[in-house]
Amino acid sequence: MSQRPLLTQTQRQQILDREIAKYTKRGFQVTSRTETTAQLRKPKKFSFLWAFLWFLLFGIGILVYLFYYWSKKDEVVFVQVDEHGRVKRTK
Repeated sequence: MSQRPLLTQTQRQQILDREIAKYTKRGFQVTSRTETTAQLRKPKKFSFLWAFLWFLLFGIGILVYLFYYWSKKDEVVFVQVDEHGRVKRTK
């Protein structure tokens, strides 16, 4: 079984840059970064449409949506590129 060759620091940074670009297109923001790792966060969003629909449907149903929104957490992803260029994502 052959092992992938070891990559330089610059090559690993380029791989990480491409991964970060994919996530930023989806609304993530970089919160911290090193040469080979990055932590990204996607903030939760409040939907006025859903809040309004819940209000129209159930009157006080907007409270249900508000509780749901307050219980949601921001999505956080940790991305790491190892010496062989493999990308590891942890949520």
